[in-house]
Amino acid sequence: MKKKYYLLGIQSYANHDSGASILKIDDSNNILDFVAISEERLIRKKYPYTFPIHSINYCMEYFNLKKLSQINFIISDWIRIKRWLRSGPAYNYQLFDYIKEKLNFDKDKIIQIDHHLAHAASTYYSSGYKESAILIVDANGSDCETNSFFYGKNNKISLLDKSKNHGIGSVYTAITKNILNLGDSGEGKTMGLAPYGKANPKIKIKHSLNGIHTNFSDFMRRIPYSDVLNQINENYRPQVIKKNYPKATKKNIMKKIFCDWAYAVQDLTERVFLHLGKELYKLKKVKNICLAGGVALNSVANNVLLKKTKFKNMFVFPACSDSGIPFGLVLWGYHNILKRKKRIKFNNAYTGKKYSKKELLLFLKKYNFDFKETNPKEIAILISKGFVVGNFFGKSEYGPRALGNRSIIADARNPKMRDFINKKVKHREIFRPFAPSILEEFSNKFFDIDNSPFMLQVAKSKKSKLIPSAIHVDNTARVQTVNKFQNQNYYSIIKEFYKLTGIPVILNTSFNDAGEPLVETPQDAILCFLKTKIDCLVLDNILLFKNKQKKIKEKIRKLDATRSQKIKLDEKKLIKKFTIKYSENEFKKRKKKENLKAKYHVLNKPIRKIKNFIKNFNSQSKPLLIIGSEDHTNILSKIFKLDENKVAFLDINKNDIIKKKKKIHKFVKIKKIDFSKYYENIFISTFEYNKEIIKKFKIKKYFTPYDNSSRSIIDYYYIKKFSGKTKLHSKSIY
Repeated sequence: MKKKYYLLGIQSYANHDSGASILKIDDSNNILDFVAISEERLIRKKYPYTFPIHSINYCMEYFNLKKLSQINFIISDWIRIKRWLRSGPAYNYQLFDYIKEKLNFDKDKIIQIDHHLAHAASTYYSSGYKESAILIVDANGSDCETNSFFYGKNNKISLLDKSKNHGIGSVYTAITKNILNLGDSGEGKTMGLAPYGKANPKIKIKHSLNGIHTNFSDFMRRIPYSDVLNQINENYRPQVIKKNYPKATKKNIMKKIFCDWAYAVQDLTERVFLHLGKELYKLKKVKNICLAGGVALNSVANNVLLKKTKFKNMFVFPACSDSGIPFGLVLWGYHNILKRKKRIKFNNAYTGKKYSKKELLLFLKKYNFDFKETNPKEIAILISKGFVVGNFFGKSEYGPRALGNRSIIADARNPKMRDFINKKVKHREIFRPFAPSILEEFSNKFFDIDNSPFMLQVAKSKKSKLIPSAIHVDNTARVQTVNKFQNQNYYSIIKEFYKLTGIPVILNTSFNDAGEPLVETPQDAILCFLKTKIDCLVLDNILLFKNKQKKIKEKIRKLDATRSQKIKLDEKKLIKKFTIKYSENEFKKRKKKENLKAKYHVLNKPIRKIKNFIKNFNSQSKPLLIIGSEDHTNILSKIFKLDENKVAFLDINKNDIIKKKKKIHKFVKIKKIDFSKYYENIFISTFEYNKEIIKKFKIKKYFTPYDNSSRSIIDYYYIKKFSGKTKLHSKSIY
C-alpha cells in the first residue's frame, strides 16, 4: 500500500482572508487530491481575522483525517518577522495568536516562506506553464513587500526583484476607504464606480515609477498602518492620505467628484500595472506571465497588461487575493519540501467539498420545504421567463468570484434585471455591475476575449444591446467563459438557454446578500433564498419555488438559530480538538501582557534605539550628519539633547506629517554632503522617506530607529502630549 502525505497550508497571522488547504500526495509523486476553503464561508462572517480552525477541520474531514498528527507538514507565510509565534510583533494579540501557541502540532514540522512567494506558487504551479514571468502586486506582505518579480521554470521559482513600503494596492485601498467611503475590502466597488468618472485635473495622485519601485510618498504615508494602537484608541489611527479630502456618503457617492476619484485611481492602477509588466518583460523575455496578489483581482488592469505588453499568455489564479495563500503554500511544499516534480492539474476553481443528496433531502423534509426534481432545461426556461435563480451545485469556488456553483443567475437580456438584483436581491450599490457567463465557443462573437474561465479579465462588448444587464456603463464586462470540461452542469444550463433564446449568455453574480460571504452549504443557500427576492433555488437537481414555501419567517428564524448555534458549538469542539492546555483565563492574561509588549515595540523601541545611538555618538569625536525632514528633526531635538556644535543637518525639503515648515532646532544647515567628514555617523531623521534617502544618496552605513512595525517619533510625541484625546496630528505639537 502506497504511503500518503498530507500538507496543510494556513496563514501565520490574523488575516482578513483566513483559510486552509490540504494537498494529498502518494509516494509516486502523484497529487491525489486537494481541498481549499476560506474561513468566512464556514463561520458566516466576512473578513473574520480569526484562526482557521473551521477551515482546517473542513479540509481534514474531506480526507477523513482525525488528528493533526496525521499532517506531515504545515506550511505557512510570515508578515513582519520570519517566525511562527508573533510574526507581527506590533499587532494586537488575539485569539488567533493564542491558538497558534497551543496548537497540538510538532513545531519542527512548520515551514514558513515569504508571503509573495506563496502567491507566486499559487499562480505559477497551477498555470500549466513550463516557463513564466510572475508578477505579484499586493497591498502588504512579508516585511512590507508590495511588488515582486519572480521567474518560474519547470518546478523552480526564483525571485528577481522586490519593492516595499509603497504600492498601488495601498493607494487603491486608501482612496476606497478614506475618500469614497466604500468600507473594508470595497476595492471592487471602486472598480465598478470608475467608469462613471472622467479624468479630472483637480485630482492629483503624485507618484514616481522606477523599475519595480512605486513611490506614492507625496500622496500618502507608507505602510504599515495597522498595529496595536489602532485597537486601543480610534484617535491613534494614522491618517493614511496626507491631505484632507471630502468623504463620500451613500447618498452622494455618484457625485462627479467621487466618480472622478474612482476613475483616477483605476486609471493609475492600469498605468502602474502596465509599467510593472513592461519592466518584468525586460528582465525575462518569455511569452507567459502569471499574476497573483490582491491587486490581480483588478480585472481591468489585467486585461490592459496582457494587451499592451509583449506577453502572449496570461494566467491569473482565481483566488489571487490572500484567500489563495493556503493553496500556494501547499503547492510550494509539494515541489520544495517533498521535492516532487509532477505538476498539478488545476482544471477548474471548484476546491470545496460536495454535499450529500441524502442529507439534503432529509433536511428539506425535516423543515417541510416544498421541492421537486429539475434539470438544466427547466432552469433555462425559468431564466428565460424572468425568474431570478439561486444556483447551488457541487463543490464551491475558490476565491471571491462565483463561477456557477454558488451563483445567482438571471436573464441578461432584460434591461431592468441589473437594477432589480442590485436593489431587491443583493441590497447593494446601484452602480455595481454583474458578470456575463458565456459559452466559451461564443466568447469572440460577444466580447474581444477568447478565454476567461475565472472572471479575472474585463473585455469590450460587441453585442451589448442583446445582453444589457450584463454590460457595464463603459460597454465592458468581467467575462466568465464556460466550457463543459470545467463545469458540465453550468455549461448545460447556458446551452439550454441558448437553444431557447439564441443567446449563449446569462447574468451571473455571487450567491450571497450584501455583507455576507458566498454561501457554502445547502443551509446557507436556503437561508439566502428565503431572505431575499430570489424566485427559486436549485440545489444540485432539486428545485424550490419561493411562492410555494410556507411559514417563511418561521423557517428563517429556526434555520438562523440552528446555524449560529452549530458554529459556536463547533468552535468549542475544534479548539479542544486542535489545541493542548487551552485556557480562557490564560488567554486573557497573555493578551494583556503581549499587547503591552506590542505597544512598547510600536512607540518606545525607536526612542530607546535613538537614546543608545546618541549616547554612543556623544562619546565620539566625529560630528553627526542628520539627513531628513524638518518636522521629524524638530521633534528629535525636543525629545533628545544633542550637542548642536557637533551636528549638521541636510533638509530633504519634505515634511513627514506637519504641513508648515517651522525651524526649532539650531543645527547647522548644509546643502552638500562631505561623506569623508560625516561617514561614521549618519542619522536618517525621517519615518516617511528613509528608503528614498538611502537610495538617493547611496548611503551604505547609517542609523535609523525604525523597523517594519514601528511608529514615528512624531506619533510618539503627539500621543504622549494629548493622551489620545484628539485625532492624531489634528493639533499643533509646537
